[in-house]
Amino acid sequence: MVDPISISNPARLRPNPVQPEGSTTAHVASPSGQPVESIDQVRLSDTASIKMAERLTEAGPPLDTECVTRLKQAVADGHYPVDAQRITDSIFQDYSALMR
Repeated sequence: MVDPISISNPARLRPNPVQPEGSTTAHVASPSGQPVESIDQVRLSDTASIKMAERLTEAGPPLDTECVTRLKQAVADGHYPVDAQRITDSIFQDYSALMR
């Protein structure tokens, strides 16, 4: 038997607004709800950036390999439930959110 797939809290990618280069005003609210006028920036040296990239590469992607294995097996066995209407609705919702 395959564990049911729960999407009560699906991970969805949402685009973050991009601040124009050279802009110092952010459209972000502080914990008090007041607008923040500027945001600190952190810049890593090339060496630090390379070391961080190497560490992330060594660690691998942040995913649940056990869950991936179960899903692969369910697909291979033909027991993975696919709801085409639900998938289509989700794609259109994400597309609609991107177009706003």
